[in-house]
Amino acid sequence: MKTIKFRHQAALLIALMICCLSVSAQNCSKKKLASNELKGKYDYRGQSLFRSMVSGDSITLNVVLYSKQNYRLFVVGEQKLGKLDYQIYVPSKKFTRVMKSVEEKRVPIYKKDPLGFYLYNKDGEKIKIGEQTIQDTIWTRETTSINDLVFDSRNSDQLFWEATPVKTQSVTIKVNIESAAKKTDGCIGIYVGCEYANASQFIR
Repeated sequence: MKTIKFRHQAALLIALMICCLSVSAQNCSKKKLASNELKGKYDYRGQSLFRSMVSGDSITLNVVLYSKQNYRLFVVGEQKLGKLDYQIYVPSKKFTRVMKSVEEKRVPIYKKDPLGFYLYNKDGEKIKIGEQTIQDTIWTRETTSINDLVFDSRNSDQLFWEATPVKTQSVTIKVNIESAAKKTDGCIGIYVGCEYANASQFIR
């Protein structure tokens, strides 16, 4: 009976936590965190995130940017949270040519005339005069995944980052709230706005 009662209490606690988080997210989404001027003409209903955070907290959000759409990304928070900064990273791959192995192998040596041209026998075959050992280097390509920092609010004059991707790709938004002696909770909004475009290049 005690085990069943404990399970019921645990389930109730989890349900209450989920409910509280849901209510917090709903309340934050209803707050006017960003001005209409900052939001511009973009639609933010797709991938934007609104949630409650505490001083010293950090959060990472991965979003997908689809091709042929203009995007505006930015992060704002309530003033009581204190200083907030964020960075945006675009993943990319770097290809490096690396040596896989070095193999020794025997190759024939053919007779040549004084000018360096091969000499042939009556059957039209090169005249073999011996063999030599050479080292054959085998190369391969190594792929490294890296994250390119394309925007940092700490040293940018812009309040947002805009992009028009050539192809669909994901980006990572990392948000950090400065620590404070007194913990304060408040809402933040990670705004991901888009509009259709015919652009054919990735603007950063």
